[in-house]
Amino acid sequence: METKGGLSAARETLHTGTIADVLDALNVWGVLDPSIACVNGVAGAISGRAYTVRWAPTRKQSDIAAPQPPTWDQVKDFLVPAVGNAAGRIYVAGCDNGLLRDQALAGGFSATHLRAAGFRGIVLGGAIRDAHVVNRLDIPVRATGYIPADTQGSYRVLETGTWCRIGTVVVHTGDWIVADETGTVVVPAGIADAVLARALEIEATENLIAERVGKGESLFKVATELSRL
Repeated sequence: METKGGLSAARETLHTGTIADVLDALNVWGVLDPSIACVNGVAGAISGRAYTVRWAPTRKQSDIAAPQPPTWDQVKDFLVPAVGNAAGRIYVAGCDNGLLRDQALAGGFSATHLRAAGFRGIVLGGAIRDAHVVNRLDIPVRATGYIPADTQGSYRVLETGTWCRIGTVVVHTGDWIVADETGTVVVPAGIADAVLARALEIEATENLIAERVGKGESLFKVATELSRL
């Protein structure tokens, strides 16, 4: 999908609903929970390859008298220092135990850092904080909402650049993220070419439906004839 511009090139014409329909026909569920929405008002569709950060709750050690690892050591990799140039990427963070609505997976400093690193968007399987900073960023930040509490001391980063879970959807680094006003969809990298080709076909058909209905034809008649609605 990336070789000829892929979803990055097609994002102005492809819609998440179309992509979700194609994935559904392939028995793939890639639609993220609708509570994950753009919190900072940056308009327009966006797409790019995912770079993942996987979070999980912290657990006590077998020796309860042993000192805990420093909080910084548990969370520092969420800033993905190994990524030298994130141009064209979407930062995606998720938590093993579901959507994290009551603690923030990122904040103002980290979101600004990710923007400076070249990420074209941020998608979180949970909340974010520091609205006064995030609302000034010029890249879309999609999250369940704003909240003052953060994850430090309660959650740790297990790994980056591999995979993470957002609700019921597993996202691998390299998968495509497509987001617009309707929602966010994850396209597995291995089927991305096929999804793109079929989505473009569907969009062409829907443009024809809109044109014919706009000229006064019955939607029922046109949808029946073209087998699409």
